[in-house]
Amino acid sequence: MEQPKTCVIYREVQDLHNNFFLVSVLYPALLLWYIEIHSLVFGKPSGVHNVPGTYLFVLWVIFGLFFPLVFYCTKHITEVRSDGIYIRLIPLDLSFKKIPFHIVEECKIKVYDPLTGKESDVLQASKKVNPVVTLKLISGERMLISSRKPEELCSAIKQAAAQY
Repeated sequence: MEQPKTCVIYREVQDLHNNFFLVSVLYPALLLWYIEIHSLVFGKPSGVHNVPGTYLFVLWVIFGLFFPLVFYCTKHITEVRSDGIYIRLIPLDLSFKKIPFHIVEECKIKVYDPLTGKESDVLQASKKVNPVVTLKLISGERMLISSRKPEELCSAIKQAAAQY
């Protein structure tokens, strides 16, 4: 049987290049690149003479190549289609996670402070908080969807849910 085609009403792709994560990924990567290059050209630098070369090579592959590559390729995709909301975090999710419209009870824009975990109305927004789309599900659970354009995402969800 053929799957029915669903049209994409709204699509947003976010690159997750945050300065905090950039520093936390690049600092160990640059340190391991320095150790590997120094050990190839001049021999092992002081402080790592007792560490085997294969162990340093494995650390370099993981923290010097793999983590920066994963960080660079990470994207958050949000799609509103005619049958639901689809969310995917590339490369960690292999497929989209679907939130069908029949379980969405309410859609609002709120501001969320990631440090305290508190939500408030958009009117009280400050520089520390991020606007997010809050979905209230029929089970009573709430779901936060991050977006750079929360007004467009919320209106697309409401429009698609009304047609569903």
